[in-house]
Amino acid sequence: MQYLRAFIKLGIFLLVTILLYSMIMFCLAGSIFGLNYEKYRGYLLKTWGRWSCYVLGIKIEVDGPVPDPPFMLVSNHLSYADVFVLFSQLRGLFVAKSDVKAWPLIGFIVKTCGILFIDRNRKRDVKRVNELISKNINQNQGVIIFPEGTTSPGISILNFRTSLLEYPASVNLPVSYVAISYQTDSPVAPAYQSVCWWGDDSFFGHFLKLLKLKSISCTLNYGEQKIVDDDRKELAIELNKAVQHVFEPVISVDDFEEKHGTFKPLTF
Repeated sequence: MQYLRAFIKLGIFLLVTILLYSMIMFCLAGSIFGLNYEKYRGYLLKTWGRWSCYVLGIKIEVDGPVPDPPFMLVSNHLSYADVFVLFSQLRGLFVAKSDVKAWPLIGFIVKTCGILFIDRNRKRDVKRVNELISKNINQNQGVIIFPEGTTSPGISILNFRTSLLEYPASVNLPVSYVAISYQTDSPVAPAYQSVCWWGDDSFFGHFLKLLKLKSISCTLNYGEQKIVDDDRKELAIELNKAVQHVFEPVISVDDFEEKHGTFKPLTF
């Protein structure tokens, strides 16, 4: 039954993805004739996020104000599912790791839809991406970053990297923040394993595990106040504290360490 559910969900997810991607490409072609591509792409990506969450059984509870463009938003990072969830709420683009471009189908789609990519193995790439961030924050869209730089099982908030906060610090741009958390109703598939993607599972292996779930509860806690600082390191520290304050752990430290020992995040 679980496998049947998974393959039905996968088929619908792919159908919705291809349909909305085709519409985005149609809008891109229409930009030649003056169509506001960024505006309509934002609405279509938001629609894709909502349909993806519906198909995957992700039920979202929102607390706090959801920012409207123009904005810069920082979020903790637990899973590729974060992208579906945040797209469903916001009109914006993500900054993603360059290896996402290699994912079959999804990599091609996000690349051609204007998602911003960073190569964390090249320090020089930071300047280029910060320039892209500055150009893509406007009345049509915002930019979303995951300053932890990697995913986690949701024990706590990892330290924030400062590199992609250079632009908001340099222009005193107030930065919004949100904390994501997940839970499932399955004792054999707890959210820290079946939704959070942090171990040795391949993308497809883990995605199949997620597709088998009947439902997923997601909590989004947005900060009430934006944070501004002209020093990117101080900005990162303040944002980290703020996200930690509103974060609801997916699993407690004691429970995780009892099963797996100390969590060691990947480094880039």
